[in-house]
Amino acid sequence: MPTIQELKDYLGIDGGHLDSLLADFLSTAQDMVEKVLRYPIGKLNPLPGVVKESIKYTVGFLYANREQADIASLERTLAQLLSGHRKKEF
Repeated sequence: MPTIQELKDYLGIDGGHLDSLLADFLSTAQDMVEKVLRYPIGKLNPLPGVVKESIKYTVGFLYANREQADIASLERTLAQLLSGHRKKEF
């Protein structure tokens, strides 16, 4: 799972004033990625790079579009990114 510092580096954010917001986005990103994968991320050990990058991408998307986000578009992108690790059904 990406750390808050990794997310700040990824997004080019300095300081700690957004740490709480990023933690919320990280939790949401994990939920979204698990929904697309159709299983908990905890089952992946080690965490594949594409899954970690998908989480970072999701946090970045939520951060950049925090006023109005097209979640359906994000979910389609995640489904494509994660297709190699996605379970066929629940």
